[in-house]
Amino acid sequence: MTFTSPDIPGHEGLAAPVLPTGELASTSSAFVKVFVGYQAVCSCGWTDQRRFPATQEGAKEAEYRWWSRHAAPLIAAAPPSELVARSNLLCERVVKLAAERPLAALTLLSQMESWQRDLLDRAVAGARDAGASWAQVGEAMGISKQSAHERFRSRDL
Repeated sequence: MTFTSPDIPGHEGLAAPVLPTGELASTSSAFVKVFVGYQAVCSCGWTDQRRFPATQEGAKEAEYRWWSRHAAPLIAAAPPSELVARSNLLCERVVKLAAERPLAALTLLSQMESWQRDLLDRAVAGARDAGASWAQVGEAMGISKQSAHERFRSRDL
């Protein structure tokens, strides 16, 4: 059985059967009869190091391992797909508005900028309060850890 989340496309988790040779059975060999355990893997190439017994409980443990060690941290850093879709739609509409009514677009963008600054400060504060490093904050924003620290360090004081 595979596991997915719409918020992390390209990541499909699986409790892969481990063959007696130590190799993982391919997903096309779903009816492998001789295997010695399970190992958590992801379609992105991530493979957990730990192996679990060749039991139903072992399969469940491997599935949980994919979730807890790989998917959960990715989901924590990924914006919900529904918000990404709405954000993209808003961007398209503002581009169109800027072409048709530039002054109206400027008014709207100015309003968006003011609440965006406050939301960004809140999100950084929340991430730092939750234990995120400046490197993680910078990565989430697409900037260096030094840039993130310089821009937001005053909230740490």
